[in-house]
Amino acid sequence: MVDTLTVESEDKDKRGRPLKFETVAEMKQKINDYFNACDPHTKMTRIISGHNDSGKAIWADAEIMTEQIPYTITGLARALKTTRETLLDYESGKYDNKDDTDAAGEHFSDTIKDAKLRVQDNVEIMSLNGAGAGTIFWLKNNAGWRDRQEVDHTTNGKDLPTPILGGLTKKPDVRSDNSNP
Repeated sequence: MVDTLTVESEDKDKRGRPLKFETVAEMKQKINDYFNACDPHTKMTRIISGHNDSGKAIWADAEIMTEQIPYTITGLARALKTTRETLLDYESGKYDNKDDTDAAGEHFSDTIKDAKLRVQDNVEIMSLNGAGAGTIFWLKNNAGWRDRQEVDHTTNGKDLPTPILGGLTKKPDVRSDNSNP
């Protein structure tokens, strides 16, 4: 006899929660909407164009240029109405299906990787334009950047050179026959 509760829960586990996006194209459109909203663009707004004789404001519609809003992973996640963790799941390929690609043949993971690279590119440009230590912190913690330290391991386990005369060093005596002097 088969336990119907067990079969039911196994089917539920296979289906899981429905995906946030039905198609890669739908996800790409939402991502493009996010970047377009961040980029400078014109928008109509109401401004005070002056005051009448009784001191009341005279309102007018004006087209203004918006400022660039920095791209962020959190902003991307919010625009997609999801979390950073869900973005990581999409990026890992967890939701990729070989039958579900867009016109360019990209999967969900490709789309998220490209979007995250665009965010990283924006942060990198800001750091080169002097945006401060925060951008370097972001690149190290979110984009895998690191400070490089070079260590010279050429002494092959021998004692380090003995310093002489104002910072110059004496090279160690290394013999090819490994005999002691």
